[in-house]
Amino acid sequence: MALGDKKTLKIALVGTPNVGKSVFFHQIAGADVIVSNYPGTTVEIHEAKVKRNDFEISLFDLPGIYSLGALSEDEIVARKAILEQRPDVVIDILDASNLERSLYLTLQLLELNIPLVIALNMVDLAESQGLHPNPDKLSKILGSPVIPTVATRGKNISKVFDVAITIAQKSTKPEWKPKLSGDLEGAVGKLSRVIKRKFREIPYNLPPETIALRILEGDAHIIETIAEIEGSEDVLEEAERLVKKIENIRKEPLAITIARERHSLAAMIAKNVTEIKKPRKSKLERLDSILTSPKTGLPIAAIVFVLMLLTLIYFGGLIEDILTNGWENHISPSLTSAFSHMGKLGEALNIGLNWGIQGILAVIIPYILPFFIIMGILEDVGYLPRIAFLLDSLMHKIGLHGRAVIPFFGGFGCNVPAIMATRTLLSKRERVIASILITMIPCSARTAVILGLVGNYLGVLYALTIYAIILFLIFLVGFLLNRWIPGKTPGMIMEVPPLRAPAWKPILANTWIRMKHFLFLAMPLLLVSSFIIGLMQVGGILDAIVPVFSPLTTGLLGLPAITIIPLLYGFLRKEGGLVLLVTVAGTSNLLEFMTPLQLYVYVLVLSIYIPCVATVAVIRRELGWKIALSTAFGTFMLAVGVGGLVFHFNPLRL
Repeated sequence: MALGDKKTLKIALVGTPNVGKSVFFHQIAGADVIVSNYPGTTVEIHEAKVKRNDFEISLFDLPGIYSLGALSEDEIVARKAILEQRPDVVIDILDASNLERSLYLTLQLLELNIPLVIALNMVDLAESQGLHPNPDKLSKILGSPVIPTVATRGKNISKVFDVAITIAQKSTKPEWKPKLSGDLEGAVGKLSRVIKRKFREIPYNLPPETIALRILEGDAHIIETIAEIEGSEDVLEEAERLVKKIENIRKEPLAITIARERHSLAAMIAKNVTEIKKPRKSKLERLDSILTSPKTGLPIAAIVFVLMLLTLIYFGGLIEDILTNGWENHISPSLTSAFSHMGKLGEALNIGLNWGIQGILAVIIPYILPFFIIMGILEDVGYLPRIAFLLDSLMHKIGLHGRAVIPFFGGFGCNVPAIMATRTLLSKRERVIASILITMIPCSARTAVILGLVGNYLGVLYALTIYAIILFLIFLVGFLLNRWIPGKTPGMIMEVPPLRAPAWKPILANTWIRMKHFLFLAMPLLLVSSFIIGLMQVGGILDAIVPVFSPLTTGLLGLPAITIIPLLYGFLRKEGGLVLLVTVAGTSNLLEFMTPLQLYVYVLVLSIYIPCVATVAVIRRELGWKIALSTAFGTFMLAVGVGGLVFHFNPLRL
């Protein structure tokens, strides 16, 4: 913190998954958020610059974690951000309805001896369950301020940040020391005295007791850090002696003993501060039992999916009409007139910019925007984990368990983070199967293609048949992979968060973050590509390229030969396969350019074949070149085969 003239602060938000941390973040940050990967990792960190009480605040939303044990990449990133970036204060967000679980992480944060403010969130949910935690009692025990909050309604969030600023200004640290049983406390005391004697400086300015505790429980990161310090040999030798002594007595690894003691302490604190009354069964609980029962939950999930498609088509069509009519009536004629005086370059600009923008306005924005909003709502209310629970037995048939449903649904947004999310799966076998199948899931770009072309021109029932074919192929490929790849599928243990009302501010903020990524990254690339195609068209280059691929496009798939251009570009960005189709067609009414059957086959092939280059790259990074190239080749052959069959046999009688 730099006080005086600058008055800047760094505040980090920490908490377990599904605790409302992101809701907290967006209530303060709004939509002006920077999303970046933590250096050297693929873990996203959300950052916002906020002005409050005359302070310039850098607010960080760290990944949701259950502990600081540095076992997962999320835990490593969260701990590094706290220890190395040194925030002026940490806001620890607890789940009042599951206080014991949240307190385990809190106890580890207290051990770091950093300025800490505790937000006791979701008190409304806790009270509906008959749980009434006392924030004053909890504050007295933990030695840090505790404020009850309801983040979805914005209750007391401002108060939390005001208290955090005050704590940061005063550099107030918690009045807390690790509470352990006799032999453990004695070992920590002995080792901490050796650390004080041998080290001139303590790593990360942590208390010697905390360093000692981390070494005793085998914290690899801390051990590697102190190994570079003079005098570390004596410290590590003493630690090894103490560990052996206690493990010989306790007959279990010391790390397990320490974790058990933290859990016991968290349970005791939660019990002491919580008054239990008779719970009232809420409407959400009754709804939850309906949503998680296979007899009612599966039909409801199917209805939700169909309603999502109908909503996308209806609202997407409305947005499309508004945008395209505005462009065609007010902007396009002026651009065409301006470019007409520039010769060949003007023709290329008219094809690239005029038709390129019209394709984006006609198809991409109208369908991606409402899709992001709907997925944001389903994520925020906690519905997706319930679908995972319902589909667990079905997922076992393709070598996965219900937990894989979460990255699968993430694939409807973007395949890249969905594949990275497969790290939560328990074996490489599961990760390979899940990653291959995720590449076949229609991402938001492919959804825009399906709905913008088939849904818009042919009707919702034909769009549903595209999804039905894709889902059948996913199940078929998964079934075969489960047979071919040796290994077994483990059982499912996963947390299902409580249902809750949607928090609109973070939903809209996340929607804007995702749309901003498209507007500032994808759209310029699409426009440049459209312009290049315009240059190739007016220069006669397309006339030389197109015939080479005509046996594939016209012979096997029955498509116009020129469609090879947007199909090839679809390898870079799937939505480009649609925008550039409008560009090469020279019209936004594609039924003037293709028959209904050709339109259907084009969309089907584009939806299945070769994942985009970013997806192939992330598979290569996660699983290696062999899996990446095999996936690309396999999906290409599958798309061409299915597309050819549909065209030549025309089972839908288009």
